Parts: sequence; structure tokens; C-alpha cells
Amino acid sequence: MANTTRTETQGGFTLAEMLAALGILLFGVTALLGALSSSIGQRRTTDARHELTALCELAMHRVRYEAIRSTTGGSGPTDLEFVPLIDQEVPGFPGMTWSATATEDENYPLLWLVQIKAAWLDDGEEVVAEFLRIVPRQLPMRDRVLSLRDEGGGAPR
Repeated sequence: MANTTRTETQGGFTLAEMLAALGILLFGVTALLGALSSSIGQRRTTDARHELTALCELAMHRVRYEAIRSTTGGSGPTDLEFVPLIDQEVPGFPGMTWSATATEDENYPLLWLVQIKAAWLDDGEEVVAEFLRIVPRQLPMRDRVLSLRDEGGGAPR
């Protein structure tokens, strides 16, 4: 008599209930992994956009001090040329490069329009960001001071 009451009161889950619970768990884990991978992709894009702001300042500094050169040794606007900086590496962001080129305008001969293009891979596709800056057609202050010193016979004592 003890055996018959034990089987009637013994509880548990059926196979169908276990499969339904596993299906719900699997659905939740899959949704969580999908959200996580999307979040990682957005993080890289956000990091790249933040890097662009610092990159633009770095690029303009390098343009002013490395890309503007004198063709004749003089410091006048007509004696200067713009040397493009092509495929420059971005420190701290592997895979991102930038280039700077300049165009001249006949109406504004004392200015260059500098185009800075940054490129990087995002989810296997190349992303390009472009910035335009106006740069005066003159040597950096350091070089102008040095040329004035040389013309004046040296520094005053």
C-alpha cells in the first residue's frame, strides 16, 4: 500500500515542459548575444568618431609644419608650395589613415583650401570622413621668425 501512494504523490516535469523551458532559455541567450555583438560594433564606430576630432587637430598641425614649404628659399606667398600628406597613420587607432591635399583659388591667392580625408574599416566596409579647413598661404611662425633673423644679420644682442 505504501508503494501506490508514493507514485501518486511524486511530482516532476514532463519532457515537453523541459523542452519548452530550454527553448525559452535558448531564445533569451541568442537575443543577448545579438545585442552584445551590435554593441561592440557601435563602440568601434563611436571610438572612430571620437578619434576623428583629435585627428583633425593633429592633421592641421602637421599640415602647417610639414606640408608648407618654400620653393625658392623666400617666405613670400608666391614662393610657397603645398606638399600633400598621403596615407598617414593615426597613432592609437590601427587601421585608420588620413591624407591632406590643398587646392588654390584664383580669387583668394593668399589661402589654401585643405581637404583632410580619414579612412578606416568598420564591419569590413571602408568608411571615409572628410574635413575642409582654410590655411593661410604662409610659413609657420617659427620659420618666418628664423627667416627674419637671417635677413637682419642675426638676433639682436
